[in-house]
Amino acid sequence: MAEDKDKEAINAQLAGLTQQLQIAQTVAMKEKSRSEELGNLVSRMQADFDNYRKRTNELNKRTKEEGVVEVVEKLLPILDNLRLAIQAIDDESISEGIKMIYRQITDMLATFNVTEIPALGEQFDPNLHNAVMQVKVKDADKANMIIEVMQKGFRMGDRIIRHSVVKVAK
Repeated sequence: MAEDKDKEAINAQLAGLTQQLQIAQTVAMKEKSRSEELGNLVSRMQADFDNYRKRTNELNKRTKEEGVVEVVEKLLPILDNLRLAIQAIDDESISEGIKMIYRQITDMLATFNVTEIPALGEQFDPNLHNAVMQVKVKDADKANMIIEVMQKGFRMGDRIIRHSVVKVAK
């Protein structure tokens, strides 16, 4: 009898331990699932942050470029006037001073990757040039060639800031 009581006590303890084990396994499964969810959430948040950082960097780059373009657009008429002044002034020392200012401005623009669009003697390209006149020429090889630049065009990298205003042979 005592043995039966001991067996019952052991079986009761075993049943209690089994029940505790099942509860612990259920809790462990829930915690594992929660851990995986949190891991996925962290991964998504990290990816979202990386995307945000990339978008912000791109926006900053575009904003800076827009600012440079806006300043350059306002500066180009001044360059045009300096070029006209150089042509109109007979005094060589004054003309040289204006040429120096003109070079300083064009050198500064070059630091922002702003360059003049080649035009004179080039084939007309409507993506780069704005033809305001056509002139008949006898030489058929010169057809569609730019024979005069009335206003220089400028670009910043691949972006056209101002098209060249040209006279084209036909």
